[in-house]
Amino acid sequence: MTTTVNLNKNGWLLSTILLMAMTILFGCKKSDQVEFSTDIAINNEIVRVADAAGTSRILVFADKDWTLTTENETSWVTFDKTGGNGNGEFIVTYESNKDKLPRSVNLVLSASGKTRTISFQQKGLTPTLNITDATANGIGAGGVMKTAITTNIPFDQMVQKITYTEGTDWISDLKMKDNYLYFTLGQNSSAASRSGKVLFSYKDALGTTVKDSIIVSQNIAGDFANAVLKDFNYLKTTVAAGVISDDIYIEGTIVSDKGNPNIGQNPNKATNKHEIDKTENAITVYIQSNDGTSGVLVRTKTGGDNIFVKNDRVKIWLKGLTLRKEVNPARVILENLESINIMSKVEGTEVTPRSLYIKDLTPNDLYTLVKIKEVEIAVPLGSFSNITEGYVARTDAYPNLLRDINGNSLAMIVNNDVPYRRDGKLVPQGAGDVTGVLVSEKMDRYGANIGDYSIRPLKRADIDLAENRSSGFSNILVEWSRFKKELSAGATLSSNPLTPDIGTGVLTHSASTSLNFTSTGISGASDYNGLIQDPTGAKGLITDAAWSAKNWWNTTQDIGASWNIQVSTLGITKPISLQLDGNSSIGGPRNFVVEWNSTGFSSTSWNALGEYTMQDIVDWTSTLLTQVPGFKVVNFQFPLQASGLDNLYIRLRVKNKVVGSATSPTGGTLGAAGVSRLGHLSIKYNK
Repeated sequence: MTTTVNLNKNGWLLSTILLMAMTILFGCKKSDQVEFSTDIAINNEIVRVADAAGTSRILVFADKDWTLTTENETSWVTFDKTGGNGNGEFIVTYESNKDKLPRSVNLVLSASGKTRTISFQQKGLTPTLNITDATANGIGAGGVMKTAITTNIPFDQMVQKITYTEGTDWISDLKMKDNYLYFTLGQNSSAASRSGKVLFSYKDALGTTVKDSIIVSQNIAGDFANAVLKDFNYLKTTVAAGVISDDIYIEGTIVSDKGNPNIGQNPNKATNKHEIDKTENAITVYIQSNDGTSGVLVRTKTGGDNIFVKNDRVKIWLKGLTLRKEVNPARVILENLESINIMSKVEGTEVTPRSLYIKDLTPNDLYTLVKIKEVEIAVPLGSFSNITEGYVARTDAYPNLLRDINGNSLAMIVNNDVPYRRDGKLVPQGAGDVTGVLVSEKMDRYGANIGDYSIRPLKRADIDLAENRSSGFSNILVEWSRFKKELSAGATLSSNPLTPDIGTGVLTHSASTSLNFTSTGISGASDYNGLIQDPTGAKGLITDAAWSAKNWWNTTQDIGASWNIQVSTLGITKPISLQLDGNSSIGGPRNFVVEWNSTGFSSTSWNALGEYTMQDIVDWTSTLLTQVPGFKVVNFQFPLQASGLDNLYIRLRVKNKVVGSATSPTGGTLGAAGVSRLGHLSIKYNK
């Protein structure tokens, strides 16, 4: 380390001591060399501190009077003094910078007309900048473009640069709002398509630079002079499946929202089944007829071809697109749409959803914006996505079940990228309406068929449910929502781990002694309705909140064992309903039937109510696509004959010996050690 020292005689001893202290404190890196003059000296041109609030001591070497100022006015640093005489020090006090980008201020030391500058820097967040789409393919008519952007950088602090391959100044009005990047394309009146590049960059106070860009192309105006307008019904009933050769177009309104994380169903990657391919969400578009009574699903060729903004009024040229027709329920999908197929796209007014009960839904309502009336969350516990967070990168979505005032149910699908799906807040427990796009999807992790219809809300405000149960339409006859491990020791018939949380009733397992709450009977198990989203910690898991049992086949009678529920419905004049959630371990029972009677569990006469499957819970080593990362929820409505009874007996009986294995959802063997679980069970009726 080399230093140049030129100090006055009287200050020699003090300066030497200070110099030794600085050498110990700051080391001898070449970049940290002490710079001296006969007037003012500093040992560091850069001082960098942590993001927490604190103080920093800075040494000063001077012959005479010196002053301390900042180049720019700032409030996050203060000093214990603004000057001094000769060698000395000053203390910088700085505020916390947590959850903010790094920042800096120049501290200026002056003496005898000379200055030295210190860059005082404070750490903070790592800057992020990611534009979701690599490309955006505009139409010849121009208009507003939109793409999702993930960043923690204020838009006005980014360096923005537009370069053009052809033409100039046809990309304008760049702005950022609600995690979306918007820009406007002018009309392309030339005879050829054109392209440009929009680049954003940012350099933080510590010198870290981030940047991202999007390639913008624009087609020429298409030749649509001979295209004939057809309505949605014509497309669904008359046009044959396959590549469309007719010169026709449809017009409608966009009800999806480009960049929204809850638009499409993302599959696991074919090349790595432990990862999710999120392309589907980027290319999925929903278009409804302008009167809102019919809808179509459109899959664009690339994410860059999806240039639609919610409420856009559009005309889509169908020639060359592929039409796919699905049944049960009947619906159509248009595939491989490119921006050249978009005849026009203009901003429209906010779409008003049609209000419907679940029982009123028809195939024609698919892919339209609807408001499902008078619903509650069937199991109103935990978050909108009750899964084990350790598997969030391997699974895509959670079908949180809704039940309505008429006893029908429908899945509310929430993708794992939705920001409010598990935000530490309890789900609403009352009734209301849920708005979203009506879809029809299969989810193998939850038994493949989750119903003919499901709903995808586009924002948190679409789930317009009352917070409290008192504002719901249900009375709770009895509810079990937690295995009370603390009541295991000294358990009695009236006070044990399966004592209801609400109401009166008895829950047992047909193959277990009623008060056996050990590993051979009914024991505690993990539930996944914790409110915390923490992949490294809680993972949404609550230990011993659910209950489990083994011994699911009676080999003597050759019949499945069952969960048994006994309650009284005396005085109830309306139909009751049953809600439950659960899963099984690999090798545990898979298929169950729900039965009831009024004569007792020893009776041979039972009324069949319905069937359901309990999926195998995910296994980290193999994670089959049929394994559930939490609990599956089901809902059953009873006939009115089950109400008004002194005693109602319900059993959830294993239907057959079909069980899963480590490599197959049905390839295992049911043995005495096979486990199945319940995390919630309730019986309700309308107020």
